[in-house]
Amino acid sequence: MNTLGRVMTSALLICLLIMQAGCSMEYLFAAKPYKETQFMMDTIIEITAYGNNSESAVKAAFAEFERINNLTNRFDENSQISKINQAAGKEKVQVDSDVIAMLKMARSRSEQLNGALDVTVGALTELWGVGHKGEFIPSDADIKALLPLVDYRLVEINDTDNTVFLPKAGMRIDLGAVAKAYANRKAIDVLKAKGIKSALVNAGGDVRVIGKRPDGQPWRIGVQDPRDSEGIAAKLSMTDWDVLETSGDYQRFFMKDGVRYSHIIDPHTGYQPREIASITIVAKADNNVDILSTAMFVLGIEKGMQLLKQYPGTEAIFITTDGKKVITPGLEGKIEL
Repeated sequence: MNTLGRVMTSALLICLLIMQAGCSMEYLFAAKPYKETQFMMDTIIEITAYGNNSESAVKAAFAEFERINNLTNRFDENSQISKINQAAGKEKVQVDSDVIAMLKMARSRSEQLNGALDVTVGALTELWGVGHKGEFIPSDADIKALLPLVDYRLVEINDTDNTVFLPKAGMRIDLGAVAKAYANRKAIDVLKAKGIKSALVNAGGDVRVIGKRPDGQPWRIGVQDPRDSEGIAAKLSMTDWDVLETSGDYQRFFMKDGVRYSHIIDPHTGYQPREIASITIVAKADNNVDILSTAMFVLGIEKGMQLLKQYPGTEAIFITTDGKKVITPGLEGKIEL
């Protein structure tokens, strides 16, 4: 199954579980939802909203995804991120305030996590090219040569003039998961501004909800089994949370000689982490956990558990590469494995 197929299967699993969550008489007479699905940011994005103006609200939310994608798509030579990368070692680039906000958010997360998340990993993700270069595996020497270009602390951000400068030639920013999470938060803001009281946005595993379902029940979400494209590893109701974020090695990857190579790279080593197949976190949006799952995927279970202590009310489901499931204490009795 190709990358697009894997992403579509993941999205369909979540949709199926939502539909199977139950149906009361009140729900049967509730306003019908408006649903729309688009492929953007290298993933399937689906938005479901209820309300009199749900269609216009969903289209406005997708416009936010498109706007952020146009700013950050490193494969588009005209995007602002591409312009920053092209000017590495040469000059500052003036950018939109949203790009500044994303870079500052990423820098803050990097400081908290000792670089487990680093947007300057772009030189390495470009080298590996997972999903774009077939079964290409770079040499140890090539990886080692690029490691000095990976250092979020070198990025010069001027939020007065809205400029960004990469001081070393060859440095590359890859906003990837950062842009997707940021766009999802922006989309939720748009839906709320349009008066939507019940909605779900699923951007390739980055799920956010507004309120409850029209029947009064909480949104119920399935977590994909990372080793079974049609299986669900866990189910939980979003009773106490409105954000669910998953990172895993099963959407963009290739297999060679029995080894899995995913798109997630450890910025410190230049290679893929090997302990975890997927990590899912659930939290309140106010906890500001955006892009936390990617860092936890790199850190592993022990360090990830320690990290979560900084975010009270945030819980996690770890699934290791050998199929073991580990959950944080706050999920006891609230999750079906």
